[in-house]
Amino acid sequence: MILYHYSINCKLSDSDTNFILIEISLSNETLYVGGLHVPPNSLPPFQLLSKHQNKSFYIFGDLNAKHTEWRCTNNNASGVRILNWLEVTGNELIVPQKATSKRSDSIIDFGITRDATGWTSEVLNEGTSDHYPILFQSSIAVDENSFFRLTNWKLFTFFLSAIYEYWLSIIYNLDEQTFFNLFSLFLASLWDSCSTYETITKYRPPWPPHLVLMAKSVNRVRRKYRRNRNSVNLQYFLTLKELFITERNHIIQSKAEKNISWATKGQNIWKFVKPYFHSFTPPFRGLAAGTHKVTNLQDIADTVADFFEIHFQKPKHDVNKSVHVDAIISYNQIEYTSNVPLEQITLNEVLNE
Repeated sequence: MILYHYSINCKLSDSDTNFILIEISLSNETLYVGGLHVPPNSLPPFQLLSKHQNKSFYIFGDLNAKHTEWRCTNNNASGVRILNWLEVTGNELIVPQKATSKRSDSIIDFGITRDATGWTSEVLNEGTSDHYPILFQSSIAVDENSFFRLTNWKLFTFFLSAIYEYWLSIIYNLDEQTFFNLFSLFLASLWDSCSTYETITKYRPPWPPHLVLMAKSVNRVRRKYRRNRNSVNLQYFLTLKELFITERNHIIQSKAEKNISWATKGQNIWKFVKPYFHSFTPPFRGLAAGTHKVTNLQDIADTVADFFEIHFQKPKHDVNKSVHVDAIISYNQIEYTSNVPLEQITLNEVLNE
């Protein structure tokens, strides 16, 4: 079962035993989100996964797959098969950071996707099931009118460093549970105070982790050069900067090519240009009637109704004109003639006439 918000435009894409996949249509892309359950001692349905591997899919569930690659203590057949399938197809896992099963220390609940960039997961210590619930979060915007939290983490860190001595002083005067409750409320309040809520149109997804590390390395070498201005540090800085710019341009180009490839498929181009192309309806300020303009809505409706009532009524003919009379007689003959198909004639008969 998949629950979704009423504002999300989605439909059922595929379903099978212990498997469901829905299609979510966004303004600039189409996503596929699904749920999968693999019973114990069973293998995952790779025929279903491979069927949708060329789409932007995100499939979550209890796969009962163990492997040391995602921090399990041992491997099982399902885990080995999944890892081999990932290596062949190039897909990735969205794996929680701690055990998801209450009966063991294994991580057997996770997600499978083409690109796990921007996804985070949190295991919640709640519920009565034998599995912990997992909160998966992504940077995908499904509502153009929604907002996201933009936090000034430098201000957050500065405020914590300024008052941490106060919390150290009261920790000895409170019991453990009271202190942690107060401190949790304080952190939540501080987070809200250091954050603003911006429209989703201003959101920019984060860089990949390796690009962030390269940017930090460039900044570190730049600071080193400013402290010790010599040719070696300068050359090292320029080399790293060039590598960083090349990698960043490559990522930007890959995203642009991906968007262009998506826009050229089917009718996706209209989803892409929807904000710029729309139907134009000129403002209606009234109905011209002679030398004046009618603006009252009831008078406008009556005038239009009278016009079309006359327009669609039967035409009136002049009985004093023989041409009109003959035309009406011919029309009546045709109108009341029985619907009998005509005999087929040959082309030679037409030419002889």
